[in-house]
Formats: sequence, structure tokens, C-alpha cells
Amino acid sequence: MPFHYPAILQRRFAALVTGLMLSAGTAHAATQQPPSFVGSWVLNQAETELLRDDLDEKTIKIPTAGRAQISVMGIPLPGGGGNARSGHSPLTAKQPEVLRCKAMTISSSADRIELFYPDLDPMEQRETLRAGHYRGRDSKWSRKGLQQKYKTSERKVSKKWSMRKDGRLLVEVTIKHKKAKKLTFSRVFDRVAAN
Repeated sequence: MPFHYPAILQRRFAALVTGLMLSAGTAHAATQQPPSFVGSWVLNQAETELLRDDLDEKTIKIPTAGRAQISVMGIPLPGGGGNARSGHSPLTAKQPEVLRCKAMTISSSADRIELFYPDLDPMEQRETLRAGHYRGRDSKWSRKGLQQKYKTSERKVSKKWSMRKDGRLLVEVTIKHKKAKKLTFSRVFDRVAAN
């Protein structure tokens, strides 16, 4: 015959288990703090200029065919020689939104980061990053940073948001076109104080 614990012991055991589960859930919630970069940001033009690469990498390449091909920072200029049937120009792809905006708002939930660029065209104002691999894009984030990578038929793009020691947000975008040198763009944003 099975042994049955008195009802009072069963109630105390249930209360103990419930308490342990609640405290574990609270501890887990405490570790799942929102990323520090959540909030509204505005471009700091002066700080961004300090990080900008000088455009003194203009070069003239002389292919074996004898025709001069002019390139700026490794990107061939249209009409600068070379094969006219080479397909799309690397200059046709739009720069990522974060390189074209002057303001952005970042919010987060359990499995996604939402970016809002209010000064861009309405069709480009919202960008959603989902954790892991989603629709050809790999995204991950932590308390202090956010990263996304993807590639298209023309290029590879890597975007990284990180908090600087001075409290500003640094955004670094690396773009590698198939037939051009890798380019890195850096932008600095100041946090907008909450009203």
C-alpha cells in the first residue's frame, strides 16, 4: 500500500517548490536586462568626422590591356576603362540605412531589435533584426553591443553597434564589394535625453 504524506506536508512542499520557481524566474529576469543601447540617438557630426578615413587613396590602375582604369578607394569609376560587360557597378547598391540617417530609435524585445530611422523615406524607416539566422541575415546582441552580417550577390556587409566609454554609440559598417577593396564607415551618435 503506497505511503501518503499528510496534507499539511504536501501543501508546504508545494509552497516551497513554487517559491523556488518564482525566485529562479526573478533571477533570470534580472539577467535579461535590456541592451544599454536601447533609446533614441542623434548623429554627432563632429565625432563622426574625427573617425572618417581620408579620401587620399585615389589610385590609377593600368591593366595589361593598356587602358587606364581610375578608381576611388578601390571602387572603379564608371567610364574609367575596363570591361563594359562586367555587370552591375558596386556603386548601384544603396548604403545601409544607419549610414544615411541623422537620428534613430532602438528598442528591444526577447528575440528582436527594432530600429527606427525617422528622417529616411517611409519605406526605409523601420529595420527589424531577429536573433540568429533570419532571411539571410545573422544578428546577435548582448547588453553592450549589437551585430548583423549579410551578403548579397554584389557585396558582404557587416554592421556593429557598440557603446563607447564616453556614453556615445559607435556604429561601424564594413562593406566588401566582390571586385573592390573593403571599406569601413564609422558613425557616432549621442543619446537623446528622455523628456
